[in-house]
Amino acid sequence: MNRQLILECIEFFTSTHKSNFYLKLFDAIDLSDFPEYPSSKYGPKGYSRHSLFKAFIVMKCEKFSHITELIDYLNNNLYIAHLCGFDIMKPLPSYWTFERFIKNIDNQFFSNIMKNLVLHLKDLGFINNSFVSADAT
Repeated sequence: MNRQLILECIEFFTSTHKSNFYLKLFDAIDLSDFPEYPSSKYGPKGYSRHSLFKAFIVMKCEKFSHITELIDYLNNNLYIAHLCGFDIMKPLPSYWTFERFIKNIDNQFFSNIMKNLVLHLKDLGFINNSFVSADAT
């Protein structure tokens, strides 16, 4: 019975360092201006766009260059998928779901999220406006 309880606790299968990193990172990102689900009267609700966005952050942090690598990673690290916001008791998004998300999302959402993060870092005193920098990522 104890063995079954341990197997059900998925946190044991992901390093604490990595889990804490993603917990803190996702807590720092304000997605309130980014609608979680597209407005649609027809069809299923689909996956949370917040979760898909967080998964792409994982993709960048883990230095994956292909969506297939991200999908493999999430399937093998269910706790990270859970931290992204996916229901790990159901199938994770397919390649085509990630592909549609990244192709159809308005770049303005990403710009607003980035702007809010920079302003938050400025308020915390981590950065100031004495240097100018540009990042095309």
